[in-house]
Amino acid sequence: MLKYKLEYRVAGAGEQTLDFYARSLNGALDVAKAEAKGNWARLYEEDRPICDLELIEDSGVWLVGKSKAAGSQYHE
Repeated sequence: MLKYKLEYRVAGAGEQTLDFYARSLNGALDVAKAEAKGNWARLYEEDRPICDLELIEDSGVWLVGKSKAAGSQYHE
């Protein structure tokens, strides 16, 4: 299993971090969708930024895109 970290901001509580293990990136995204509070999150795999997530409030759908974090292998 791979180690993942989810960072997200909660209004009034600041930045929150959740460390967890998942068998695959798909499993990690499922955890991220269920656990992230607020409207933005960043997912890391083994301490490497993998993707950013943004909640579209009207639909409840999370958009998943390239991570904008420095050092991301997906960052342009």
